[in-house]
Amino acid sequence: MIVGIGTDILQIPRLVASYQRTQGRLAERILGPEELSVFHERMARNESRGMAYFATRFAAKEAFSKAIGLGMRMPMSWRYMQTLNDASGKPVAHYRDRLQTFMEERHYHAQVSISDEKDMAIAFVVVSYGTPIVSGVTRPEDMLG
Repeated sequence: MIVGIGTDILQIPRLVASYQRTQGRLAERILGPEELSVFHERMARNESRGMAYFATRFAAKEAFSKAIGLGMRMPMSWRYMQTLNDASGKPVAHYRDRLQTFMEERHYHAQVSISDEKDMAIAFVVVSYGTPIVSGVTRPEDMLG
């Protein structure tokens, strides 16, 4: 059963400007630990792809917060929800701390879709109740960047 649907779209240059204005602290405030690690790796290889990664994760968090109906208030927190990729590249939502408890107590599961194109990033999230569809990977440390 679908509990909620959320979507978010953003202009990547606006996020880049905020990132530069905060001298990179914005990424540390928004991204969870595993996301931040992937972000740094991607930035080292290609700055524009690194920022696109950051933008899609930012959009996924916004879409997720809308889908669960909380916005950005506890137990939802920027760093408590992470979007990581499984071995096939599929984006998968992972939760930490109070958000993980919130999701488990309600038997909620999220499906995430993200995309970017030049100056735009978008995310779409569907939160459902019941048994999740498992992609075979459940731990953040098993995810690829």
